[in-house]
Amino acid sequence: MKFGTKMHRGHRTIKGFTLVELMITIAVIAVGVALAIPTYENISQRRQTTAQAEELASFLAFAQSEAIKSNTPVAVRLIHTTADNWCVGIVEGTAACDCKNAPNACMVDGSQTVFTSLDGAFAKASMSAFASDVEAIADDRFVFDPIRGIKDTAFLANHGFTIQSDNAHWALQVNVGPTGRIRVCNPDTDKKIPGFDACPTVSVPPVVVGVDPDPDPEPPPPPIGIGIGG
Repeated sequence: MKFGTKMHRGHRTIKGFTLVELMITIAVIAVGVALAIPTYENISQRRQTTAQAEELASFLAFAQSEAIKSNTPVAVRLIHTTADNWCVGIVEGTAACDCKNAPNACMVDGSQTVFTSLDGAFAKASMSAFASDVEAIADDRFVFDPIRGIKDTAFLANHGFTIQSDNAHWALQVNVGPTGRIRVCNPDTDKKIPGFDACPTVSVPPVVVGVDPDPDPEPPPPPIGIGIGG
């Protein structure tokens, strides 16, 4: 059985497709589409993760630049409820604002400054972790000092905002170092995105055996003298 017709006009012949040929063509197209969709989705999530990490880094860089420009400390605070429900707020001064319950209090130069997962920007990624040094923290803060935008001396730890794709194949961290350096880096070699360096490793200082950790030890008691009476 064939679809189409044969038409003889002089020496010209027009042929159609057989049913088997049509079914094979449809099957090949279907397999190609089935293979392409996961690859496209994976590439899309990698691009989304990269874009969102860079956007967050720009937000933190804005806070740092505002501290320098206005010669006023700027406080940064993250509130992490779940991987898909978190916010980062910045405000002038050293007292951090509550970006979750009072976002209107997060103001810089008269404008609200809140970066949140709930505005739809993080449709295909989530914040899997936030860490200060080696400790995961759900509510933490630091302050950019107006002098060169470095961190206030009370906040000299590394702070890392880790953004992960929904399929868990990709991850990037926005890292704010002790000197205030902001960079996007790879926190996990199994989920690294090309073009970014590995994140700095922060470890707990080792305990040296035989050294008293107390910086102000109490002096030992005076020796008890033993006298011989005459």
